[in-house]
Amino acid sequence: MKALVISIVGVCFGLAASAHAAPMTVGGVSFDTDNAASTVLWAQGGVFAGLPANRREACIDPTDPSSTVGATGVECRALEVVGFDLTESVELDENNTVTQDPDVIAAFFDEGPLVNGPGVDMIIFETFDQDDSPGVTLILNGAELLGTQLGVVEVDGDEYTVWGFDFSDLPLDIAMGAIISDPIYIQTQRDDENTPIGSSDIAAIIGVNFTPIPLPAAVWLFVAGISGLAFASRRRKLRL
Repeated sequence: MKALVISIVGVCFGLAASAHAAPMTVGGVSFDTDNAASTVLWAQGGVFAGLPANRREACIDPTDPSSTVGATGVECRALEVVGFDLTESVELDENNTVTQDPDVIAAFFDEGPLVNGPGVDMIIFETFDQDDSPGVTLILNGAELLGTQLGVVEVDGDEYTVWGFDFSDLPLDIAMGAIISDPIYIQTQRDDENTPIGSSDIAAIIGVNFTPIPLPAAVWLFVAGISGLAFASRRRKLRL
């Protein structure tokens, strides 16, 4: 019975630990690449050049993670940014239109809602080998936060700039422990006149701090029950 209890607790611990199988540290920030965005949608703009199969348009409702197409039926998911596969990226530019219509993508996470924890709360990998040196901006509740460059890393022979975002920083100024609702919007940095500075090629979006998701109460009750049976069995043996 004791061995059974230990094995059950071990399984519970293994399930919790399995979510942290790909740790990495950049610029003093530790994170897990398994916590990359699970869904990314075009919230504004898109891809209007190249092969028809590669074109994208903004989703009808970019707040709905189940969205797949835009107003004219064109794919609206930014599939290249899902997960931690840096071989592909999406370019956030102006689509050769007006500077007041920037590309914007919306990111969702499966690990649970992001939370404002101590230090950096989210990071973004951006391809480094570009003619310009753009920054990446995160948008929450109408406020825009420019990322802090954590460093440049090399992955599979390619270099990426890693941007960190702390939800406590101004102008976001989100309270510590506050839950951040999906989606999180991302665009290229813009100057004081709302003109884009270059164009960002986003390869991955990763959450750092998530609200803990406890195992179902029934699991712990089951473990407690098994433990109780083991204790009762031990007491009977002592009486004999």
